[in-house]
Amino acid sequence: MIPVAADTHVYIICPAQFATGGPEALHQLGHHLRKKGIKAFMYYIWMNDRKKKRKITTQDPVHSRYRGYSVPYTDSIENHSRHYLITPETYLDPIFDKNVEKVGKIVWWLSVSNYYKILLPKIKKYHRNPLFWIRKLVNPKKLGTLEELKTAGVLHLAHSYYSKVHLEQHGLTIAGRISDYMNKVFFEKADDTFPKKNQVIYNPVKNDFFLQKIIQASPGINWVPISGLSPEQVVQIMNESKVYVDFGYHPGKERMPREACIMRCCLIIGKEGSASFQQDMPIPDAYRFEKKEESIPAIADQITACLANYEYHIPHFSHYRQVLLEEEVAFAQDVNTVFVQMKEQSIQKPVLS
Repeated sequence: MIPVAADTHVYIICPAQFATGGPEALHQLGHHLRKKGIKAFMYYIWMNDRKKKRKITTQDPVHSRYRGYSVPYTDSIENHSRHYLITPETYLDPIFDKNVEKVGKIVWWLSVSNYYKILLPKIKKYHRNPLFWIRKLVNPKKLGTLEELKTAGVLHLAHSYYSKVHLEQHGLTIAGRISDYMNKVFFEKADDTFPKKNQVIYNPVKNDFFLQKIIQASPGINWVPISGLSPEQVVQIMNESKVYVDFGYHPGKERMPREACIMRCCLIIGKEGSASFQQDMPIPDAYRFEKKEESIPAIADQITACLANYEYHIPHFSHYRQVLLEEEVAFAQDVNTVFVQMKEQSIQKPVLS
């Protein structure tokens, strides 16, 4: 639980003019906080300019996809103990900024692997610096390691069940769990009457050589990569496909498998990251496989079965599709559970372990 007062401001750090799953989730959070009367603001970071630590004011920081969420933005953060700063796990510098030292800090773990993907190169670069040992003694730089986050008294929000498990394993203070939801515009484009083709779709960016081995073991199957397509083309190809295959690593609740499920595709997936948890992807285990050589014949057989008997297999994904249809309702409930509006005299910051 995170208590908020009538004069509490919640600042949400977000990349400027950047459209992907993470920024949309951040805007969704701001939108629903404002719906419940909490003063939430986006605080945009120009990612290609953050080393210079200056604001770019000549360009609108709000991406056109997110204007509909109607979350105002600010260029300054008031350094007051009643306020909170929410930042994704990939940008932790503000947590150690003296200019906002009084503000409560919250990390929203939209991804697990992206945290380490950002942190480890920073650690290597810092250690290679010729002045490393002097800085370590005189003015050590905070890099956002898990131990540093504990020392800084940071609260954490889980996004996926996978991230919740990760936070618990490392003894971090979890204030709650809030996922995201698929934009309702996407549901409106799902056409259940669209003729399905005997084709399998996949994201080549998220998959590696293992998928190529599956493709080689599936002669005669039409494999269609989802790459270099407009959003409209992605919608069309998902509407007309029977199967979506994904053996990539799932750092969080990935959007493309959810989109494919909404478009009534059977899902054949691996067990890496959040994909291994029923709580994150509630599909029958018959469609979930270990990413290993001996699994390839069974994977190929299941893909063939889904293509040949699509009408038999697709109802097995109805539960997951219904969960996706209700994600926004669940999101609003989670926001209400985590952010609790309190009377003035009863406001106290959460006790940190």
